[in-house]
Amino acid sequence: EGLDNLAIMLPMISSVSEIKASRRLLDQAWREVSEEAASREAVIRYPSLGVMIEVPSALYILPEMAPLIDFWSVGSNDLTQYLLAVDRNNSRVAGLYDAFHPAVMRVLQQVVNTAHGHGKEVSICGELAGDPLGVLILMAMGYRTFSMNLNNIARVKYLIRRINLADLVPLLEMGLHQGSSAALKGLFSGYLEQLGLSDLLPPQ
Repeated sequence: EGLDNLAIMLPMISSVSEIKASRRLLDQAWREVSEEAASREAVIRYPSLGVMIEVPSALYILPEMAPLIDFWSVGSNDLTQYLLAVDRNNSRVAGLYDAFHPAVMRVLQQVVNTAHGHGKEVSICGELAGDPLGVLILMAMGYRTFSMNLNNIARVKYLIRRINLADLVPLLEMGLHQGSSAALKGLFSGYLEQLGLSDLLPPQ
């Protein structure tokens, strides 16, 4: 109470019409709450409205979304799953789930580039953001706000304080041109080894 920082994020958005419908409902609710607050001589700030990018169709309508929302957040787990047509909870195909797949990497770069181009805040959540290699790659792309499992926060903070951001961008460019997740991870693993931070890597 009193922080005046309410933000609302819409999950599983796949079309602009869904955002417009949500915006109408939000407008109505805000007017009603504002009228009630005014009777107590209070003012309610209109909340920020954001969209979770986790459905592939959303990737093709980002420019149309931009005027309607204030921020984006990428749900990397679901987005990866839907892009690769792999249910990571199905043991028969879970081995095909690859958060570092070149297509996934290109999509994540597309989202952050579009967000910056439209002046929108962008964040990312999911297992990739809490992975030492993943967070370095995401930083090289331009992501600066991460949501992750509580158990990963200390390790990621330790890592970020010990790397040079300028070193990451050329590694990303090299890795994406090689076109395989193994090559991309190998470049960033080698970088951590050079810094003496290989103990942060998961066991092989």
